[in-house]
Order: sequence, then structure tokens, then C-alpha cells
Amino acid sequence: MNYDLIVIGGGPAGYVAAIRAAQLGKKVACVEKERAGGTCNNWGCIPTKALLRNAELYRTMTHHAADFGLKFEGASYDWGKIVKRSRDVSDKGAAGIEQYLFKKNKIDLHRGEASIDKPGQVRVKLADGKEETHSAPKILIATGCVSRPMPNFPFNGKTVISSKEAMTLDPQPKSMIIIGAGAIGVEFAYFYNAFGTKVT
Repeated sequence: MNYDLIVIGGGPAGYVAAIRAAQLGKKVACVEKERAGGTCNNWGCIPTKALLRNAELYRTMTHHAADFGLKFEGASYDWGKIVKRSRDVSDKGAAGIEQYLFKKNKIDLHRGEASIDKPGQVRVKLADGKEETHSAPKILIATGCVSRPMPNFPFNGKTVISSKEAMTLDPQPKSMIIIGAGAIGVEFAYFYNAFGTKVT
């Protein structure tokens, strides 16, 4: 199919650019291999804040309820529901982009992995193995980023994980070491510590 613009990547840069181009009258497609919203909506800012809200409420109940004149005896939690709530928040965000914003602005979403075969031509490998080819005089590459593993410690999804796996660990670990004290490291340290994981 022919478009005025093909955006590769449906994260904050990609989907906003696609929407704006469509609002300016362009025929637009967005190619995304996972879900629209990028890291922020799916594996970062937004679902992390949902986890932190749970931790804040639980910590208030168990450590600071008396400050508010409240008593909570035997407070407990359901780890699976905590993780599910965070994923549900992310799901709603992605659905809002794909099912509302893209449709409202008549943006075609192609779910798959894109490659540029030649100038103006994008091949999309779909999940079922089939391929589509689309063309546009303008192609915007907005593929985002991934976590960088440390030398000699590749991510294995079990004992060495990235922030993505930390979002959905089940069962809750008894202990963990977090390397890095930036925003992501500190947020996960607070979250896991609030629920009793020993964090170093």
C-alpha cells in the first residue's frame, strides 16, 4: 500500500508523529512489533507508577496508618493482583492509542517487524511469518531503546533481569541486588522493599 508517511515504531515519538501527520492530511501507517505506547506506556513510566502506588498504599497501611488515626492489623497483599493491575494500566494505554487515537486519525497499524529494503519501501514481517510491503516518500524511524546488559552478565530473564522482567516477576523474590541508582533502580528498590523483598 502507498502512504505519505510510514512511521516505524509506535512509542511516544512515533505515535505522536503519526497522529500529527494524519491531522495535517497525510495518509499514514505505523509499524509496531509489540504494542503502541513504547517503553513508557508498556514497560516504564506508566506501569511502574502503578506498582509504586500499590507500594505506597501498602507501606502507609503497615507503617503510617496511625499517623492518620487508622488501624490496620494483619494487612496482607496479593502479589499476582499487584502485577496484574500494573499490566492492566498498560493495556488500557496501548488500547487507547491503537483503538481510539489511531482509528480517529485514520492511521493504519501494521503489527510486525519492519525493515527498509530500499528508499521509500518498508517490508513488514508479520507474527504469522507473512510479509507485507508498503511504500512512502517519507519514513520516520522511531524505534526507541532497549536495556543494555552489563559486560559478562547477559540478561537471562531469571537471575539477571532488566527492568522489563522486574515489572512482572512471579513469584516475588526474597532478595535482589539492583545495579544502578537512577530513577529506574530507585523505583524498583522502593517497590520491592515495600513488600518485604530484601534489596541491596
